[in-house]
Amino acid sequence: MAPRCILCVMRRFAAFALSAGLTLTGVACGASVRKAAGRPLLVRQRLVSVTVPGVQAGRGPFVPNGTLESGSTSGHWGDGSSARAGAVLGCLSRRHYSFAITVRNRSGRAVTLTGASGPDPLPRVLDRVAMQVRPAPPPPIGEGIQGPLIKHWSAAPARPVRIRPGRSAVVQSNFLMRHCDSLTRHPSVVVPGSFVLSYRLPGHTGKQHVMQRNAGFSLVPGPIIRSCARVSGSVSLISGNIGCALARRAATACHHMSHGTSGNCLAAGRRWGCHLHSSWVQECSFIYRTSRWYQVGWAK
Repeated sequence: MAPRCILCVMRRFAAFALSAGLTLTGVACGASVRKAAGRPLLVRQRLVSVTVPGVQAGRGPFVPNGTLESGSTSGHWGDGSSARAGAVLGCLSRRHYSFAITVRNRSGRAVTLTGASGPDPLPRVLDRVAMQVRPAPPPPIGEGIQGPLIKHWSAAPARPVRIRPGRSAVVQSNFLMRHCDSLTRHPSVVVPGSFVLSYRLPGHTGKQHVMQRNAGFSLVPGPIIRSCARVSGSVSLISGNIGCALARRAATACHHMSHGTSGNCLAAGRRWGCHLHSSWVQECSFIYRTSRWYQVGWAK
């Protein structure tokens, strides 16, 4: 299949997967994950290094709160998590990914946060295109819901923001995945959760290194996506990490299950978990292995 056709298939698949909202353990799917890493120490005058579980703050006015909000993920993309590596992302060329942390001004003065930077271990494949900073949303009142930390993906540079004492700022990282086929030469790309914050005080500019362990993640090869020949009654068939012959057999067998079009289906020697993405699009994957799947669009 021509590269342009493959790109069209991947774009169409990404649109389906984004709205499907599949949730994985330890990562967010179309929502947010916030994990408290402990209460940071408050230093008013002399700024010293502070260490709390999962968080390190070097000499400077800010300390990470330990919160993390990540962008959309899906097992269909090869995303997951592990106790050793933390969040794991599957590489799909042209995929956008964002996450945000918050840092608190622990000093007794207002500080202007002018920007941030982070490591780029393999920018040709995973490019940290931009990092933005902005005031954190106010904490919820009573049992209210915390406002979202992430704004839309953007390559725009950071704009300085003034953070008052005791208040927090959002630091958002925006990544672009490219040339994912070359990732086969690298088992994975590890992105540590370390950052350098740039700030300004009256008569002084400085940089501060901070570390937040749960903001690190690994990038691994994403699924092999194929556009397959249609089966009877379908208008499209896409497979991920399985052959088209297996996808065609399963699509036919799981189209009309005795209990409907959602649930479990035994077909082609495999047990599938199926659901309707829409009234005419069915998605099925291996039970407990959502990285092996197919998606079929049935005629209305």
